[in-house]
Amino acid sequence: GYGGLRDYLGSSAFKIGAAVNSIYFTNEKYVNTTTTNFNMIVAENACKFSGIQYTQGVYNFNDCDKHLEFAEKNNMELRGHCLIWHAYPPSWFEKITTDTVMNKTIVNHITKVLTHYQGKIKIWDVVNEAIDDGTPSDEFKFRKSFLYNALPNFVDIAFQTAREVDPSVKLFYNDYNIEGGLSKSEATYLFVKDLVKRGIPIDGVGFQYHVSIKFQPSLETVKETIEKYCQLGLEVHITEMDVKCEANCDSSNVDQLQSNVYSNALNACLSSSCCTAFLVWGINDSNTWISPEQKPLLFDTSYNPKPQYTALLNILK
Repeated sequence: GYGGLRDYLGSSAFKIGAAVNSIYFTNEKYVNTTTTNFNMIVAENACKFSGIQYTQGVYNFNDCDKHLEFAEKNNMELRGHCLIWHAYPPSWFEKITTDTVMNKTIVNHITKVLTHYQGKIKIWDVVNEAIDDGTPSDEFKFRKSFLYNALPNFVDIAFQTAREVDPSVKLFYNDYNIEGGLSKSEATYLFVKDLVKRGIPIDGVGFQYHVSIKFQPSLETVKETIEKYCQLGLEVHITEMDVKCEANCDSSNVDQLQSNVYSNALNACLSSSCCTAFLVWGINDSNTWISPEQKPLLFDTSYNPKPQYTALLNILK
């Protein structure tokens, strides 16, 4: 019996969380590990567009609701993820090519979802991954997704609609490779700065933080990136962290190397007043979108805490 991560947050409003999936809610070890350690969860898939409106015009909140119930029962907050995303769309949604239909579809979906969860889910990733991976650093280029192709200003529409429907919900933009050190990081900052300047309602930015031992930003870089968003008056969340081991994953220093990456992320977040949540993308190494061999999470396949976990625990202590 070790004290969980959430026990060391004291009275602070800081959230430490993880992505969960209701298919594991009957697994006692999974539930214990989750509820002992985290005071925030995010649904892996249940609250996404395809999780709620797989069939056009038919809104199914069952699975997203299950995650909300789990959160409420265990004194956690549920982070809403995500309203609009180009990936894994229902086929009917992806087939939309006209701006009027796309506009109406986005407005309808956001209106329905935010109305259903008003006062219950207080934070949403409104748009996920809209910036192109190959964008130059000095000007932001949008990903040429079906969303953009049909409605180039879909991001504006999504945020404006969300704010109209729920004046109190916190609205986030969420993306990967934006923690610092890459042209996409610079471009995404310019994109968000532009939203703020034009009065598009946005409250925060989510750094997915899918990194690896080889491929990760330095502590200073992450601190600087977070600080730039603080200056815009926004909050930052680290939203989907995992750390891949690409090679020699059984060598003795892998845990230490991964622990350093995790420590940098949490330290960077805690050192800044506007970074208010830190979430990992999964509970243990057997329920990850990355292969278990790459050991990306805080608990091993048997739910034993790894050195990565201990490193975070020691920081919070």
